Amino acid sequence: MQRDLTRLTSRVHDLVVIGGGIHGACVAWDAALRNLDVALIERDDFGAATSANSLRIVHGGLRSLVRGNLRRMRESVRERAALLRVAPSLVEPLPVLVPTDGQRGPGRLALGAALRLNDLLSPDRNRTVPPDRHIRRGRLVPFEQCRHLCPAFPASASGGALWWDARMRHPERLTFAFVRAAVERGAVAANYCRVDRVVVEAGAVVGVRTTDLLAGGMLDVPARRVVIAAGPWTPALSGQSEAAIPQAFALNVEIGRRLAEAAVGVRSPAGPEADPIVGGSRYLFLVPQEASTLLGTWYAPWNGGDPAALIRRGAAALLEEFRAACPALELSEADVVRCQWGLLPLKAGRERGRPDALADRARVLDHGAGPGPRGMLSLEGVKFTTARGIAENVVNRVVASLGRDPVSCRSSEIRIDRPEDTADRPLEEQVERAIREEMAVRLSDVILRRTSLGGRLPLSPETVAGVARIAGNCLGWTREREAAEIADVTRRLRPFGSAVGPAG
Repeated sequence: MQRDLTRLTSRVHDLVVIGGGIHGACVAWDAALRNLDVALIERDDFGAATSANSLRIVHGGLRSLVRGNLRRMRESVRERAALLRVAPSLVEPLPVLVPTDGQRGPGRLALGAALRLNDLLSPDRNRTVPPDRHIRRGRLVPFEQCRHLCPAFPASASGGALWWDARMRHPERLTFAFVRAAVERGAVAANYCRVDRVVVEAGAVVGVRTTDLLAGGMLDVPARRVVIAAGPWTPALSGQSEAAIPQAFALNVEIGRRLAEAAVGVRSPAGPEADPIVGGSRYLFLVPQEASTLLGTWYAPWNGGDPAALIRRGAAALLEEFRAACPALELSEADVVRCQWGLLPLKAGRERGRPDALADRARVLDHGAGPGPRGMLSLEGVKFTTARGIAENVVNRVVASLGRDPVSCRSSEIRIDRPEDTADRPLEEQVERAIREEMAVRLSDVILRRTSLGGRLPLSPETVAGVARIAGNCLGWTREREAAEIADVTRRLRPFGSAVGPAG
């Protein structure tokens, strides 16, 4: 898998997908499986923006069930099973625990009933899923077991409700697995290639105009159809007003110690003033990783500008909420090893910047049905969990619009990961493979997305410099370029210096 921009311009593609996050990657994979000629174009690296900012939970729809939305609950169950099926080395079952106290949240009877109903309504949750990835039944557990799973579990709880969802071990790697699978089926993919505009002739799309951000120069990529899945850049590319898709700044914080053996949800004591998006009492979650813990999530309206102030403000607010909700965690700013942020859409139809609710469903627009050009669709996704299913719907529309014979979607069946995705290989071999086989062209690509190094924080300067030397030898970097790459990664790895997010 090499970066070859000549392949982008050498033929008319059936479909160009703009945006290499999880939604664009899933669209490209599904379309390639259905024998479409596909090009996938990403302005940064694949999975480098909001798709990298996640609590890494693959949700099974329990919250939707509690809210009475059975259709969405069933959708989540189906998509969780699909990810466990197609990427078992990257997605694994995750126990989730919440207190039962009846004061700040539902009591034991209500939660017990919800868990039983959840199991009854998801009898197929493990169908064709590998046995070691099966989702177990939920149950109520006594306080002693809660403290075993989480030593800092709130002392006021009478016990806990325990159920299983799933965890992404490495969301960036999972996104890349979809990209690589698409390329292996014939798609052309290019990172660090910015789409400047969609080219339209006689009211229909005919391709996109791009800029190579590494070597410079303009490229025209011919296409019969275009799908824009570019997150916060979608309005500018699709000709919509930015106010059409107002965004929220979402922040998660990574703590440099493992705080629990299960994901734990606790009720936030914050009121509407402290949380302008969600408002009122809500669940905060801590999610254990291999040697650290993710805390989330804090939101604020996004109006552009430098995210640094929001990162500091959000991290401080999130830590304070956790300290108030679960004092035994004994959290401080010194525990923070990384902040991750991304932009998530708010519900449409409200004034930009006003306190509002986060969007809870994806939006797919066919611009040819309105004032826009024929052959262009845009996709605004909201959840990692349901990205594959949303992509299936989008590709159905593309295939129909091209007048092709329908081809069954198989993206929920065919495995996309490989055993070596999680293998403990020598460092030099990992770096060389990332460059020669996985289109890594920057040091940040290697450390943050193609290998597990980015999850082993803090990384020593010696490790970063050692990886840079290997990468520089493979890519022919000068000493000046190598130093610049090291400086960039060092900045990104600072807890508050430059978090993972859309700014790249």
